Amino acid sequence: MSQHALSLSSIAAKAVSAVMVGWSLFAVGAFSAPLDETQTTSPRIVTAGGSITEIVFALGRGDWVIATDSTSMYPNEAVSLTKLGYFRQLSTEGVLAQQPAMLLGAEATGPSVALEQIAHAGVEVTTFNVDKNLSGLKRLVLDIGEKLSASDNAITLVHDIEKKVEQQKARYADKTLAFNTPIKALFVVANNDRGITVAGKNTVPQALFDTLGIVNIGDAVEGYKVMHAESVLMQNPDIVIAAGHMLRGKSAKDALCTHHALAATFAGIHCLVEAMDSSISLGLSPRFDVALQLVAEHAGKAIEMKQTQNAANSRTSQ
Repeated sequence: MSQHALSLSSIAAKAVSAVMVGWSLFAVGAFSAPLDETQTTSPRIVTAGGSITEIVFALGRGDWVIATDSTSMYPNEAVSLTKLGYFRQLSTEGVLAQQPAMLLGAEATGPSVALEQIAHAGVEVTTFNVDKNLSGLKRLVLDIGEKLSASDNAITLVHDIEKKVEQQKARYADKTLAFNTPIKALFVVANNDRGITVAGKNTVPQALFDTLGIVNIGDAVEGYKVMHAESVLMQNPDIVIAAGHMLRGKSAKDALCTHHALAATFAGIHCLVEAMDSSISLGLSPRFDVALQLVAEHAGKAIEMKQTQNAANSRTSQ
């Protein structure tokens, strides 16, 4: 895990404060420090990345947030805040117009030139790079908590996440007691004639599947890449989960079930395709347990179908 920060020294910050509105850019030093708990006014914070915004609110610092990127739509309080565009494509002028003291961003926040300019104008800029798994989520919560002088709240939130995750794991384990074959799953973010774009290693979907002991048939790829139809057919997924933006309406679900890469698979034949909100499936959300529950319930349907089939085959063979 690494945490990157850009900021002015205290002397330079005083010099630039009077001209920030004019977007003056200065040479800067660099440091990363928690907020001073003795300050009497709330700092003005811009958050970039849905996960970052959600965690800040979950730590009780939502009233410090003055603007977010366009992916930050949870919790409801974040929806009405000023939106500064996609977090990978922030503009210097758009951010500085909010006169923030701090910008907190996900790893991919950018472009880098804009972040440097924002820092040069006196804003402390911090981006967080953590592993895309449960450990990374907990590290992210603790790091943001430290940055916002909310470490106690962060520790409480981490314990809550751990407790809820263990509950979901136990419930799914109960479902699999009499079913010894791991369920095979695929997470889809896009589809085209060549194949389907899936979540592979080092992604949140991989972390969700690993936590429950479900096999990700896309784990041969790194990140999000196209998996050719032949490979999907050969791996024969039992369930498919798709990013929420893909499955708006029954026709979209039917189209994915009948996609040539999936139609002949167990998931395609039984149309075991389910949508998951992108805010919990593609980003490290404190609602990790909610995403686990959806995966577990969907896998449970496949288990029930397979158990019914096995029972029918057993009776036929007798």
